[in-house]
Amino acid sequence: MLRSLLSNASSVLIALVFALVVWVVATNEQNPTREGLFPDAVAIDFANRGQDMTLLDPSRLAARVRIRTQEDVWQTLNSGNFSVKADLGGLDAGDHQVTLDATSADPRVTITGIDPPSVKVHLEKTRQVPVLVRVRVLDEPPLGYETKAPVVEPPTVLVSGPQNKVEQVNDATVEVALRGAKTAVDREANVVIHDAQGNQIQGLTIAPSTVQVHIPVEQRVGYKDAAVKALISGNVASGYWVSDISVDPATVTLVGAPNALNQLGGFVETEALDVTGAKENIVKRVRLKLPEGVSVLNATDVMLRVAVDPVLSGLTVRRPVSVSETCNLPAQISPNTVEVILSGPLPILQTLKTDDVQIVLDAPRCASGTYQAELRAVNVPDKIKVESIVPSTAEVIILGEFP
Repeated sequence: MLRSLLSNASSVLIALVFALVVWVVATNEQNPTREGLFPDAVAIDFANRGQDMTLLDPSRLAARVRIRTQEDVWQTLNSGNFSVKADLGGLDAGDHQVTLDATSADPRVTITGIDPPSVKVHLEKTRQVPVLVRVRVLDEPPLGYETKAPVVEPPTVLVSGPQNKVEQVNDATVEVALRGAKTAVDREANVVIHDAQGNQIQGLTIAPSTVQVHIPVEQRVGYKDAAVKALISGNVASGYWVSDISVDPATVTLVGAPNALNQLGGFVETEALDVTGAKENIVKRVRLKLPEGVSVLNATDVMLRVAVDPVLSGLTVRRPVSVSETCNLPAQISPNTVEVILSGPLPILQTLKTDDVQIVLDAPRCASGTYQAELRAVNVPDKIKVESIVPSTAEVIILGEFP
């Protein structure tokens, strides 16, 4: 009886083992085990680097892992399923050969190797130094103007990186172009680090990487910018009118004794151009009326253009100049009256009031100083067009306080 039971149990066990072997063989044929070098490279994580160390030029930035897993699992993998780590903990400055360690996020995958198994790294001490920022002005101011010492905010930057590179730093520089500016230049500029030979140094951290640069630009003593006011005489032919008067250049730079320039105010007149009987546009070079001892920089005359058109409806009125309400400080304006050339329906032109077509000047800065500014017309009736304002600019002196 016992022998029969043992014989039956042995038969059952053999059958189970045989069935298991058959299942494993069948499964392996349908989903075989695959082993090899995974094709996608994995970025190396350089971990535990000392806070006072900088990693320079590792021999490899990525590695490949050798794995073993089932075919269906292999097909679902990518580089994100793996991590490769180079542990830099406790390493001092110098060259080191660091062994790589790889892991898989999928427990069904076995790591069997890494290519390469190690990488060479170079560590250097990190250093940080403050460096004064210097300004390099790329061009010259216009004739008659000069620049003052630039102001940089912040005046210094912190340069940090590998000690051997930081020790090469000679200067921190920003470059600014004036581009013909006649007033102060304000720019945000990138800071560039150079060595003693003027070569730019890469691979360093600059904080901040940009600074604000303010370069004062002032007119030299004995120079003065002035608007050109065109003068015409006579009357055009009957049935025609002067629709526009323009000069080129509209402003000129005068040179002379400071006292003589101050007496001129903000404008200089041309010699009168006779338009008597004109029926078409007149373009002619005319000289400027200058007091003794005053000359024009790089010019002796200006181009005067008088547009003469058949009368539709036109009118020239004289209006005082005032400073716009954006600045309520006391001011002196030169010239304080200008000619305003208007066009539009004749009945409206004939009924203009003295407070129609007012001329205002917007002070560039509501602070004490002398400025040249464009003139503009306000309170212009509907259907009336301001063809031109002669001169189109004026000088305003902001006193900065009430007298």
